[in-house]
Amino acid sequence: MDTETIKEKIAQGGLKFTHQRMVIYEAVSKTHNHPTAEWVYEQVHEHNPSISLGTVYKTLDTFVNAHIIQKFIDNNGVMRFDAILEAHSHLYDKETNEIRDYRNTELEKLIKEFFDKNQIQDFEVEDISVVIKGHNK
Repeated sequence: MDTETIKEKIAQGGLKFTHQRMVIYEAVSKTHNHPTAEWVYEQVHEHNPSISLGTVYKTLDTFVNAHIIQKFIDNNGVMRFDAILEAHSHLYDKETNEIRDYRNTELEKLIKEFFDKNQIQDFEVEDISVVIKGHNK
């Protein structure tokens, strides 16, 4: 992802563009394994030694609040981040704890249509995330 695209993404969230925000967003968006804050810190700290782990945590939370990225807790209770905001599912390898994106428009359409027809009483569905558990072959 180039600098202009990252700059636009940060601006769309209503945030000021800074070098720190750029490198942190770039680290999250360049991987599809749903990184932890610690992983992001390791990636950016090597070339940006002035960035602290606290800055990474704060920036990631700022991105989540600005709807630039999303966060979720994996099966081990670890906070992970995802730069893909569109509806998609995840493949969870129970042996390695690896999480990968899985996109299938047919599946996503079926699920959306199901909940459009089968409303949940006193609950509004905003987003649906399917986790498919198994292991790599």
